[in-house]
Amino acid sequence: MLRVALIGFGGIAQSSHLPAYRNLQEQGKVQLVAACDIDPKRFSTKMEINIGSAEEDSGMEFNKYSNWEEMLANEEVDMVDICLPTFLHAEIAIELLNRGYNVLCEKPMALDYEQSSAMVEAAKNAKGQLMIGQCLRFASAYTFLKDTIQAQTYGKPVSAVFRRMSGPPIWGWDNWYMDNARSRGCLLDMHIHDIDMTRFLFGEPDTVTCTTKDFYSGDDIVYSRLMYDGIDVLAIGDWAQEGTGFTADYTVAFEKATIKLDTDGVTVYPRGGKAYKPELSSQSFYEAEIEFFVDTVSSGAANVVNPPSSASTTVKLIDTLRESARNGGSIVPFEK
Repeated sequence: MLRVALIGFGGIAQSSHLPAYRNLQEQGKVQLVAACDIDPKRFSTKMEINIGSAEEDSGMEFNKYSNWEEMLANEEVDMVDICLPTFLHAEIAIELLNRGYNVLCEKPMALDYEQSSAMVEAAKNAKGQLMIGQCLRFASAYTFLKDTIQAQTYGKPVSAVFRRMSGPPIWGWDNWYMDNARSRGCLLDMHIHDIDMTRFLFGEPDTVTCTTKDFYSGDDIVYSRLMYDGIDVLAIGDWAQEGTGFTADYTVAFEKATIKLDTDGVTVYPRGGKAYKPELSSQSFYEAEIEFFVDTVSSGAANVVNPPSSASTTVKLIDTLRESARNGGSIVPFEK
């Protein structure tokens, strides 16, 4: 059983990681031994974010700290889960890897490709493994889509649109999301999900173009077009929709069908046939992601689903999209 410590006890830790650890702990796979947050009030304050709120009572007992160095000095830990603001990821992840820990780090991997590359290099020389929380790679609505593409169940894909919408994330510590220097705005923080998924599904684009609009943080509304041989992909990210709830959807058309994800789940619309809903796993993709990493670490297997080098390439693609946006949406080749 892996002993785990959490660094950062904000919204994503409370709403998504903590329930996953509770379920995995009941299965005998992990033990959450400790958690740390710079603000001790986080442990007694239920947080609500765009994807949901924390449970009233997780039913879990673990030691609580306000200093992660003190936590690791006092606890026996095999794996550390980083749920900190993006601008802290690279420095702390590299330090933990150098100390021999297995590290799960929330997305985005880092603020830019230079920092993410440094994390990859640290992982190459580390005793422990590193994985980044690109959670959609473990979401059944998206793995179904990937399986369909690989098997060519409905022929080749001919068009794809991914959207991710939300009100502004103003719940973060010190309002860091709204500071472009610390979050890089929606472009890096939220839009990265669909950019990573586009790579996961279709590979590396030949060229890209992107435009962004500033409301709060410099890059709050994002339109990205990723161009491949045979298909263009449109991804839209927008966290400037104040007062609205979080939504994410996709529409991917194939030669013989169209597959849609919306608030009603995934539906397949075969051309000339009857629409149907595929049977998908109901497991939380955060739990699936953490379980995958725990199993990978426990078995010593290679991570072929979500290696840090791939997460770093996604950050590189975000940097390329930012370059396009800063140049008025110019078409930019992606250096693979």
